[in-house]
Amino acid sequence: MNSNDKKISLPRLYIPSNEKIVNPLSTGIKASNLSKKNTQKRIDPQFYNQQHDLNNHFCVIVGSEYVLKIIALQQSLMQYSEKFTLWICCIDPFAYSLLKEMSLINVNLLQVEELEDRELKAIKRKRKVNEYCWTLKSVLIEYLLVNYDLPSILYCDGDLCFFSDPNIIFEEWGDHSIFLTPQRDRDWVEKMYGKYQAGLIGFKNDLYGLKSVRWWKNKCIDWCSAEAEEGKFGDQKYLDYIPIYFPKVKISNNLGINAAPWNCIYNNDYKIDKTKNDIFIENDKLVVYHFACITIFTENDFDLWSLGEISIPNNILNHIYTPYLERIQFVLKQLKDKFNKDTKQFLSKKDINKAQTLYKDSQLRRKMNQSNHFMNFSMIISKERLIQGLTSYYSLENFNAKFTVWICCMDDLTYQILEKLKLKHAILIPVKDIENHELLSIKNDRSLQEYCWTLKAPLCLHVLSLYPEVDHIIYCDADMYFFTAPNIILDEWWKYSVFLCPQRSSTEIESIHGIYQAGLVGFKNDQNSKEILTWWKDKCLEYCNNQYDVEMNRWGDQKYLNHIPNIFSNIKIMTHKGIDAAPWNVILNSSSISKTDNKVFINQDELIAFHFGSMQIINPNEFDLWKQETLELPPAVLDYIYIPYIEQLNKTCHTLHNTFQKSPSSLFADQIDTTTIKNYFKYPSPHHN
Repeated sequence: MNSNDKKISLPRLYIPSNEKIVNPLSTGIKASNLSKKNTQKRIDPQFYNQQHDLNNHFCVIVGSEYVLKIIALQQSLMQYSEKFTLWICCIDPFAYSLLKEMSLINVNLLQVEELEDRELKAIKRKRKVNEYCWTLKSVLIEYLLVNYDLPSILYCDGDLCFFSDPNIIFEEWGDHSIFLTPQRDRDWVEKMYGKYQAGLIGFKNDLYGLKSVRWWKNKCIDWCSAEAEEGKFGDQKYLDYIPIYFPKVKISNNLGINAAPWNCIYNNDYKIDKTKNDIFIENDKLVVYHFACITIFTENDFDLWSLGEISIPNNILNHIYTPYLERIQFVLKQLKDKFNKDTKQFLSKKDINKAQTLYKDSQLRRKMNQSNHFMNFSMIISKERLIQGLTSYYSLENFNAKFTVWICCMDDLTYQILEKLKLKHAILIPVKDIENHELLSIKNDRSLQEYCWTLKAPLCLHVLSLYPEVDHIIYCDADMYFFTAPNIILDEWWKYSVFLCPQRSSTEIESIHGIYQAGLVGFKNDQNSKEILTWWKDKCLEYCNNQYDVEMNRWGDQKYLNHIPNIFSNIKIMTHKGIDAAPWNVILNSSSISKTDNKVFINQDELIAFHFGSMQIINPNEFDLWKQETLELPPAVLDYIYIPYIEQLNKTCHTLHNTFQKSPSSLFADQIDTTTIKNYFKYPSPHHN
């Protein structure tokens, strides 16, 4: 039952005073006379320090747009607090009527009219809604302390959510009169907007608690604007002076109290992890998180930070944001199923296309949130490259890499085989799902290889468009093999839109084929990357032949990459020699190859991924290691790179044989003219070893 219906018997005196404000610490003046608009008490404030109240009291201000968040806040208190009372001041009839109908447990409702006098009503007409709500904070706090004889009250912004027992706050608060939480933001931000957060602040019903809240109230009544000016900002910048003007102020040093995007995501470098059921920021248990600036478009679509685009680490998404979004989704379902409400009225009317940090909550996104190094790959596989493509996939799986790979299947046989293998990290895409009129119009004029090159950019665009929750996509050739988990790619890529891998080959090869490799290239899901992908797609539609065009200086899809750093911005050129290593840069450059502790090194860089381009499988034991030109392969290259890869190719063949109970011989190269083989290699059968 909503206890709001019972509170009529409680004292509710609110009598404005005409006396002027004086120095907040002057002596000889009763606490009840320290405000322009004092709330008179019938009992001396000192008495309330002796009251025995087992409840922790919280208060919040809500309008119709914050109803979902307020209910989520109340539910989090229900989960983690044994005894509490939440006082909700509703600033519009819609919020009040809905919350009253819901009869939330341990909630007392107030209508804003109960607090307003003539001066506040005049201010209300002049200020924006958010500014007026800021103005009301101190008014509400004083009103509750005085008229309901509360020992203390903790004001909470409506977008707070508790993750553990809030009693930790009250224990840290202790015998102090005032409780403040530091912003822990950048210096210039705190200088302009305040050192302390007005979204979580507490006052005791004692001498300094009342003096300070009344001082704050009068400052906010005089001025409370969302535009910072002359050392003032909203209600918040005034808090800088409270520890200066008043004694008995507790400034929290607990990182888990009022954690927020500005002190956990784009500032500081706190370690955030989960141990059993508790989330820790460094050594402090997360008590309450401030989900500021979240916009709710649908039950699955959100703007997680509407002030600008930020990159939220996956562990924070997983441990903090996902549980909160689940609460919001539960509330929406409850309103729809139990109270028969049209949930659209609780959702934002803002344009989702203008979201700054758009987030789509889905099973795929939650899977991605499991690791800060979750990687999204795309790959094009035909039956001619099926064995290599599967081996590439298994190499990622072998190193426990967290990943999803979207595989464009160029033929029905490839799709059927991969579907039967039930690859748990793969999403299969039949090529027809990507093809449009433009692609079909040039398909018959190009070889299979040329058409696959043409499809790279459309495939990446398809994934980024169809799966908006995917924050990046890395195109990977099917003949790429990973020698370790490729986490370093994300670390090196960081906040750039696109990464490119240099060929690091001979001048002759680069003059024809380009200075960057199209076999491993990454794109973030941002506007810049999409413009680059669209440009690359359009260039490949015009020309994507396996013949060097001397006049236009182009070859395949690859040489177009030369121009990307010149005409686009925010491009990362990988310098790590172990990323996209290949015969044309390892062997032709006579790189040093070594092995230490089961790790292969190219010069000083650990081998991450090797591109076995132009390698031909004649049968499970015979290969042309590089069909472009005859090379002298050093023993270390054979022993540490090629033979381990060939052994994995054999394992893939065994997997296919065991799954389909027949030899995968149809997947090997057609009859080969042995006179054209450049780098023949025969791998001994196991009984010859």
